[in-house]
Amino acid sequence: MTKIVNRKATQHNHLVNARFDMSTYEMRLFITMLSRISKTDTDFKECSIHISDFMDHSTGGKTYTIIKEACISLSKKVIQIESMVEGKNGGMKKKFVVLPLMAMATYQEGEATITAQFNNKLKPYLLNLAGNFTQAEIRQLFKLKSFYSYRLYWLLKQYQSFGERYIDLGELREMLNLQEKYDRFQDFKVKVINAAMRELKETDMAFTYEPVKKGKTVVGIKFFFLPEDSASRAIEAKKGQQALFTQFEEVVHPQDSKEAPDSAPVGKISVRETLAKFKLSNLQINRIIQQVTSDEIYKTAYQINLYLIDNKQLVPAAYAYNEFERRFFPKDKEVSRGGCE
Repeated sequence: MTKIVNRKATQHNHLVNARFDMSTYEMRLFITMLSRISKTDTDFKECSIHISDFMDHSTGGKTYTIIKEACISLSKKVIQIESMVEGKNGGMKKKFVVLPLMAMATYQEGEATITAQFNNKLKPYLLNLAGNFTQAEIRQLFKLKSFYSYRLYWLLKQYQSFGERYIDLGELREMLNLQEKYDRFQDFKVKVINAAMRELKETDMAFTYEPVKKGKTVVGIKFFFLPEDSASRAIEAKKGQQALFTQFEEVVHPQDSKEAPDSAPVGKISVRETLAKFKLSNLQINRIIQQVTSDEIYKTAYQINLYLIDNKQLVPAAYAYNEFERRFFPKDKEVSRGGCE
């Protein structure tokens, strides 16, 4: 694999946004084939690919079966591309194209090389690209393990220079071929978005995100890209939140309302220190302590931290104070945020 890590893979943005799915090995083989394309190529050549170029560990006696299944599956793959074109009577119309991915793929047991070739119908999306394309480094792509991480990497990479990208939730499901899986947004968020966020934080496309709602329904996701030097800061912030979560778990919640709200059980973090962890101002902390029992403060802070661990794109101080306002000061201010109860 060390032979190709310095190469780059390039594809037309219609292909970046196309609808398809693959296993991790299939995706790595696909990316390796992309990296073999030269700027001067006018036709697809048969690629001889050593298995070490896309398989980073020994699979023992299963290698033949894994590669055979990957080749057969790739040969059956079709890429579904939807774009906007000018209609015959004027105006822009949607155009839907379905293209087979591969022309051929062969592998002989005992040998360490696969021979594969792209379908020539993909030429407009992979050869002689003069514009509207996205390029990625192989060394970044091969840090990823999940197919969804690969797809999200490319989708976000396309908009890297803009610093953010909004994707309609329905369109994202289609691009990932997940129309019939993870119906609940919570499941989609945990299994797809959060999982990809954990993997991409090790690449040049670390991101945070914010669900976009229409009423109470999530209709899209806004992704925000982190500069590479901020990725480590995001990791440290995560560690800090996890440490705070542990502290909350250890707190023995006061049951006696006579206990002063600013005190704490022996050896435990006080409510003032608990609220300060969210970077709240002294004015905000004092207001909460004066109007909310220590038991409720500990309970709410614990729940807020649980929510922030899975939603680190949120600003802790803003979210925490809004959550206390929503729960305990509703007459002062109405906050239409999703809660974490």
